[in-house]
Amino acid sequence: MNMNWKGLFSTLLFTASLAAMIFSGYDFCGYLSEEARSDSLRDELAALHSETLSQDAEYAGDERCIQENAAFSQSGNGVEHASDAPEANTDCNAEALPENTSSSALPSTESRGIAALNARNRDCIGWITIDGTAIDYPIMHRPSQKDYYLYRDFNGRKSYNGTLYASEICDPETSDNVILYGHNMRSGKMFAGLTKYKEKSFYEAHRYIIFETLDGVHIYEIMFALTTPVYTGNDFEYYSFADAADAQAFDAYLSACASRALYDTGVTAAYGDHLLTLCTCEYSQDNGRMLVVAKRIDA
Repeated sequence: MNMNWKGLFSTLLFTASLAAMIFSGYDFCGYLSEEARSDSLRDELAALHSETLSQDAEYAGDERCIQENAAFSQSGNGVEHASDAPEANTDCNAEALPENTSSSALPSTESRGIAALNARNRDCIGWITIDGTAIDYPIMHRPSQKDYYLYRDFNGRKSYNGTLYASEICDPETSDNVILYGHNMRSGKMFAGLTKYKEKSFYEAHRYIIFETLDGVHIYEIMFALTTPVYTGNDFEYYSFADAADAQAFDAYLSACASRALYDTGVTAAYGDHLLTLCTCEYSQDNGRMLVVAKRIDA
């Protein structure tokens, strides 16, 4: 009798295991299918972004700059910021380099197809690129819905990869600090490349971030690379810092970053500088986060 029960138990256990394997298989196949769809969309968006503008295009030169600035003032979930619209620039690609910086040391600032991406989805506010990583993606912003793109692709469809996006507390045009989020994918996609900045040697070879928006191509120099836990009850609340009340608040954020930094870059910032804080998951600690903080160095 005991042997029968043992045999029945073994049969049930085998059946349950087989069912779990089949279920996992279907889920895995679904994941692979979604990854293929995600890669295809990424290639499509990259091709659209990479379309350089013809000098004899209908809206070339000054006219295009004005149109892009107007479009940018209405980007992001249809929210208008007409009063904050940047003034028209007669040269979209003109960038003033900081003193003592060789232009040959900086990445290319060729303007590409953000206007086309924004026309396809008004939540698209820019494109971020970091040399030496797979980070070469559009940036989304939907301030009315927190973490909307955490598990959605550019078109709003379900996606394990999600899409890189700016925090809902930020105004990408005016905030002192724009916080960007993205998954740390095992495949190396999205913001997984940020973890390379744990090594100072990687930082030294890849010091700059290119963030292209409708008002131009901007260069950011990395200041800090750090890790920090969240949900501790005593967090470093990097996720709450978008607009500094004053110089003291701005300096406090920099000091908090510096005290947690993995190494000293020697790069500093002052109240009035524009910052980017890039964030992804980090797995050396419970609920860890990897942060890369940079300051804008073009005019």
